Amino acid sequence: MPSMIVLVMAEYMVDDSPLWYRGSREFIGVAAAEDLGLSDALRRDLRAWNDAFEQAMSDVFDDRHGSAPVRSSASDSAEVWDGHQVDAFALASRVQLELGDDVHVWCGGGGGIDMVTESGTAVVLPSERPGTDVEFLRDGRRDVRSARAAGAREGTAKALVHWRALTERAGTPFGDAETRALGLRTAGRLQDDVRAQAQVVFHAGAAGPYWHDEFD
Repeated sequence: MPSMIVLVMAEYMVDDSPLWYRGSREFIGVAAAEDLGLSDALRRDLRAWNDAFEQAMSDVFDDRHGSAPVRSSASDSAEVWDGHQVDAFALASRVQLELGDDVHVWCGGGGGIDMVTESGTAVVLPSERPGTDVEFLRDGRRDVRSARAAGAREGTAKALVHWRALTERAGTPFGDAETRALGLRTAGRLQDDVRAQAQVVFHAGAAGPYWHDEFD
C-alpha cells in the first residue's frame, strides 16, 4: 500500500505546492513541495504552472470602464485553459517519478476531482479495463466506452494499451512509479484530445478514489 497519496490541483496562494494530500486521515491539506523533497527545478515549474492559474482566474481593472472589474485576456482564452490542463498531467508525472514507488499521484487536469461522480463530464483511466476501454461519467451516470468513442485519437488509444500492458507486468492496478508516471502522461494525451469536452481523471490506475491503506 502507498505511504501517501498526492493530488496535483491548482489553487490560490500555494506558491510551489499545488499539491494536496488525499486518501488519508493523517495527512490532510497542502502537501508542501519542500517537505516532500521535490527538486528545485520541479518546484519552479509547479510554481509557474500555479501562477498561470492565478493569473487566468484573477480579475483586472480596466480604467476605460471606470475601474469596473473585467476578466483578463488570459482567462478568456480556451487555449490557455486547455494547455493548463494538459500541463497538469506532465507535472504530475514528474512528481510521481520524484516521489517514487511508495507514493501515488492523482491528477484531474489540475482541477478538483471530488465532484466528478456527481456532475460534469469526466473520463477515468483504470488500468484493469480491457483494450482501450475507459470509464465515462456524465452528471453522475457512469458507463464504459472505448477510448476512441470518448474522444481519443488513434495514437492515444494505442498508448493506453501500452500503459496497461506495462502496468500488468509490474502488478495491477497500480504498477510502480514508472508505470504510473506513464499513465499520467497518457492521461495528458487524452486530455489534449478531448480538450474542454471532458475532464480526464487519473487515480494511479484505480477506477476511483481510495484510502492509502485500503490495499495491501
